[in-house]
Amino acid sequence: MDESITKKKKLNVNLPVTIISLIVICFFVTLIVVRPETTLVGVNNAFNIATEVFGVPLMVFTFVTTVLAIYLAFSKYGKIKLGSGEPEFSNFSYIAMMALAALASAALYWSFTEWAYYYMRPGLGIEPYSVEAAEISLGYSFFHWGFATQAPYVLTGVAIGYAVYNRNVKFMKVSSVCEYMMGKFRHKKLVGSIIDISVIFCIVIALGCTLGLAVPLGTGALKQIFGIETTFTVQVCVVLGIAAVFTITSFLGVEKGMQRISNFSTAICLLFMLYVLIAGPTGFIVKNIASSVSWMVDKYVRMSFFTDPIAQTGFTQEWTNFFQAFCLTYTAMMGIFVAKISKGRTIREVSLCCLLGVSVGVWVLFGIDGSYAMHAELTGAVKVTELLTSGGGQEMVYGVIASLPGGAKVLPFAMMLIIIGFVASSLDSASFSLAQTTTLKLDAEGNVSRSQRLFWCAILTLVPLSIMFAKAEFSALKNLAVLVSIPFMFIVVFMEVKLFKWLKEDYNKTIPSEKENL
Repeated sequence: MDESITKKKKLNVNLPVTIISLIVICFFVTLIVVRPETTLVGVNNAFNIATEVFGVPLMVFTFVTTVLAIYLAFSKYGKIKLGSGEPEFSNFSYIAMMALAALASAALYWSFTEWAYYYMRPGLGIEPYSVEAAEISLGYSFFHWGFATQAPYVLTGVAIGYAVYNRNVKFMKVSSVCEYMMGKFRHKKLVGSIIDISVIFCIVIALGCTLGLAVPLGTGALKQIFGIETTFTVQVCVVLGIAAVFTITSFLGVEKGMQRISNFSTAICLLFMLYVLIAGPTGFIVKNIASSVSWMVDKYVRMSFFTDPIAQTGFTQEWTNFFQAFCLTYTAMMGIFVAKISKGRTIREVSLCCLLGVSVGVWVLFGIDGSYAMHAELTGAVKVTELLTSGGGQEMVYGVIASLPGGAKVLPFAMMLIIIGFVASSLDSASFSLAQTTTLKLDAEGNVSRSQRLFWCAILTLVPLSIMFAKAEFSALKNLAVLVSIPFMFIVVFMEVKLFKWLKEDYNKTIPSEKENL
């Protein structure tokens, strides 16, 4: 009897799904390591074909999902609460955790650099390096990182949360919710396993790229602060250092671990932005943010459906379609995580905090950092576009920071803390989502075992390390994740349709007096 119980405890994991997922991940990582150039060409060709075929459907999906997320917030369903009781986290912690889980180090890097790419190669047929190109560049960043990115997280998070807290679905994972939604469909278990494998693949590969992107930013900070030259050993130490942080926070759990590091990292980031705003050209930054928000609102629909059919510059595929597809690699992870931390909140709160709260936070980050970098370029203080063209992204970031008072030591140290906090928060939420996806039995409090979370922390660390040891490019890994995630668009559409069907059914069943209290 005791032996059988012990075996069950040891095998509290979906072994077929886990093993198949790891085999698939190892196969593609091996291809990238052994045949990097061939794999990169093959993946890029497949990616170009996929964006050509699914580009317009992806744009329609993103726009409609954004409209639905806004509708959820202000519709009669907005008052419906996910589960019972009061929210576990304050609004500040709630938004901070969602923002850091979704953004990681990518947003920090792109906040300084992305506008410059649109300045050099703008969309909408605008002349490169022109005044108009500079004026619209930040607005395009706001578009790519705003509502369009957060909307799928809102719908997926609400669908999973409603299924678990209101419909009593046992597991907080995409496959369990989809299987429940499929009703009596004969092959729903097989479909569920396929969903689980694709979810694991997307999360591990996409978050591996995130950790890989953090390496040059981290080593750049070490060079600025301590004069440590970037070597392979230093890069490995940066990865292991970040891995140690998110492994510890994962072990402590969401309440004790991720909430604290998210709050701390967000506070440091806010202080950093405030300093850049005050020490930098405050008037220019404020005016540029206001102008960029106005331009984004004015051109939102135009950007949402700009397919570039005449000039065919590749801008849409390279930027808009890529961002829309890449956010799908995070959708399962963010859906699970948003559902986890949203118990006790209304659908309106979830929608507004994720859609508006996170977007505004990103706009402030990009607005301040991007505007300061733009001012440095326009005044000739830092040759931003020249550095980016030569491939020195991190040099450009720290070059811009160095032009500020305290930019030689103090600000790079703050950057290092922000990088660690952002990446650790994102990978912590990833380990939670992966553990939820592969677990067979939850504990008495409805949580997954720490051992499973630690296992996935190790996998999330080993993937980027293997790419680094082989001196291969992360671009193939990134495009591969995007390529696999595109079919996930149809899963999200299915979940959206079923969610609104549930909401309508349950709302109509509610007696009038109860509706007044919703």
